[in-house]
Amino acid sequence: MENIKNISDSEWKVMEILWNNPGMLIGEIRDALSESGWSYSTIKTLVLRLTQKEALRTEDSPKGKRYFPTVDEDTSKRKETRSFIDRIYNGSVRMMFSNLVKDSRLSDKEAEELMGLIDKMEE
Repeated sequence: MENIKNISDSEWKVMEILWNNPGMLIGEIRDALSESGWSYSTIKTLVLRLTQKEALRTEDSPKGKRYFPTVDEDTSKRKETRSFIDRIYNGSVRMMFSNLVKDSRLSDKEAEELMGLIDKMEE
C-alpha cells in the first residue's frame, strides 16, 4: 500500500469484501455490499477507483472481470493505523491510548496495565 494513497471509507469496505473473497465479479461485490444501499454504478465506480489506484487487479474470466487485492490486509491496516496516529496524534501512540483510556470504561487496573504496555513498547 506504499503507492496507494487516499483510500476512502467506502473504498475500504470494497477492499474488506475482496480480502475475504478474492476473485469476485462486480455483481458479486454488489451483492456482498447490498446492505450499504449503494447503487450498482456507485460500486462499479469504487472498484474502478481502486483499480486505478492499483489496490486491485483484474483477471478476465468467461463470466467477466474478476477483482483481486494487490495489497495485503494486515499490512494495509498497519499502514492505515500508522497514518491515523501520525495525522491525528502527531505520531504519539501514548497520546492516542491516553485519550482512549480517558474516554473508555476500563477499570483503573486495566488502564494501568495498558499504560505499562505502552511504556514497554516505547523502550
